[in-house]
Amino acid sequence: MGGDRRVRNPHRRFLHWTRRAVQVFFLSAFVSLSWAASYPPSRLPAENLFLRVDPLGALDAFYRAGAFLPLWPALALLFLSLLSGRFFCGWVCPLGSALELVPSVHRLRKRRKIEDLRPRSVSGNPLPAGARRIRAKYLLLLALVVLFPLGVNLLWLFDPLVIANRSAIQVFAGSIPFVLLGLLALAQVMGPRFWCQEICPLGALLSATTAAGKVLGGNHALLALVKEEDACIHCGHCASACPFAITEVADLRESGKVNVPDCALCGECVKACPVRGALALVSLGKVLLASRGFDRSFGHPEGPEGEVREK
Repeated sequence: MGGDRRVRNPHRRFLHWTRRAVQVFFLSAFVSLSWAASYPPSRLPAENLFLRVDPLGALDAFYRAGAFLPLWPALALLFLSLLSGRFFCGWVCPLGSALELVPSVHRLRKRRKIEDLRPRSVSGNPLPAGARRIRAKYLLLLALVVLFPLGVNLLWLFDPLVIANRSAIQVFAGSIPFVLLGLLALAQVMGPRFWCQEICPLGALLSATTAAGKVLGGNHALLALVKEEDACIHCGHCASACPFAITEVADLRESGKVNVPDCALCGECVKACPVRGALALVSLGKVLLASRGFDRSFGHPEGPEGEVREK
């Protein structure tokens, strides 16, 4: 078949805007709860319930008060992440959603080469396909956990839920949320999810939890990304569309559940994939959305012989 074969797929835009709607919903709910905590009494709970699902905040509360009750909502999030991956970052996290919604110079580039997206060494050279490096977020997570027993709490500076809550309260009080403004500026320059991927300690914890759940197959996951290697042409479109600039999905050479700890299961790679059935979002073994062909925003994908392969 010719390399210019195009397959119209209205479901792709539906997935994109569905995720945007979910992000805006949780972001609005988060801000509303922050407002209720700032101006009681109100019909809303006088606290931001999002903070209860924060594993880092729960761990800090445990060290301070020895209370087990605050751990349960956070443990529920870790359990769901063990089953399904880092979905919280891609669909729910209010700070991540705010960073992703702001304009970024990276969005001005219609097509980024996968070589430009690969992790880089200390010297700045791109690492080869499949190579990994230790991101700063894991070191920061370790430092925070070590400092908790010593009574040092830096969550106000590094925890995304605490940052978002404090920023909302500061805005309501008429003060300037400097930490949030700094992160928004970083997102504009380095990319919408640079902080989430490289620095965020909560993201590191959820990625580590996802890595621990690799043994679970796609049939047990509430949400999973599945790849069909026989259909993949390794064009790199998935990496270019990924808000987290993940290249491992394109580099993976096997079929089945994609076990990439940093993947936030946003589905943008499925939307951008130019080959029918190469990628799919799956829930409990049922396909929610599969790639269906050409995406006009990315150009002409070509296989080894100048053809778009379809399964």
